[in-house]
Amino acid sequence: MAENSRLENDPAFSGISPVKLLFLEKILDEMKKQNKDTLMPFFLAVNAKAAQAGIRFTDQETELIFSQMESRLSPEEKKQFSLIRDMMKKKS
Repeated sequence: MAENSRLENDPAFSGISPVKLLFLEKILDEMKKQNKDTLMPFFLAVNAKAAQAGIRFTDQETELIFSQMESRLSPEEKKQFSLIRDMMKKKS
């Protein structure tokens, strides 16, 4: 739970509602369990989970979340993640 406390105490996340922050913490925890083969389906599922929960992130919140997620990836995973980000932006 130290990571969750770090997010809660990170000034960059101070403007995010508690509901969104809790959702983000769960996603970041789940992300640790993913490998390169499950990364893309995982990120696509995250978008669906947020929609099902009625959670909508602003563009600014989305960029903050993406940068937090990306900081945890290997260089190869970052390339895949970049493709996913681009794909998600086109859907918006």
